Amino acid sequence: MVLIATFGIRNVVPADALAPAIVTLLFAVAAVTAGFALLCRRDRYRIMSFELAGSLTFIGVVLSVLIEPDQMIKLFTLSHQPE
Repeated sequence: MVLIATFGIRNVVPADALAPAIVTLLFAVAAVTAGFALLCRRDRYRIMSFELAGSLTFIGVVLSVLIEPDQMIKLFTLSHQPE
């Protein structure tokens, strides 16, 4: 899933801001999955969805350790402004 998102986002986001964008995407998908699990009535699907959300969050936290603070700033700055 992360590989597909990387190929889709790499043309839109600068290369330095790719890791923060992927981590943000992982956290967003984990939040949506946890929300789905809260709405689900069946126990089996609910537990599986919570485990999926937890694993996506864990992967996002591990990848966020590799991000330098300068990369995060580039995600929020406009491209025509000088650095």
